[in-house]
Amino acid sequence: MSGVQVEGYNRGPLSRIRIGALMNRKKKINQTLKSKAKKANAKLQSSNKPKYIAKADRESLAAEADSESHAAAVNSVTLDSKSAES
Repeated sequence: MSGVQVEGYNRGPLSRIRIGALMNRKKKINQTLKSKAKKANAKLQSSNKPKYIAKADRESLAAEADSESHAAAVNSVTLDSKSAES
């Protein structure tokens, strides 16, 4: 049957479909590889955005800063009053 020609059999469209399916497969593989590389590169980049601090933590930090500044003000007033007495 190798030397016999079959009438009406067209190989053109069939081969195009196979090549098209192959190109779609290559495109999909390349697309996934590019997306993985892009995500890996994004993880390596540093951000200028400050780290998020929860509202409760911000309030506690503000309270600590207020107490420290109040304590420093009290110490400076007591030192000034002692120096004024002498």
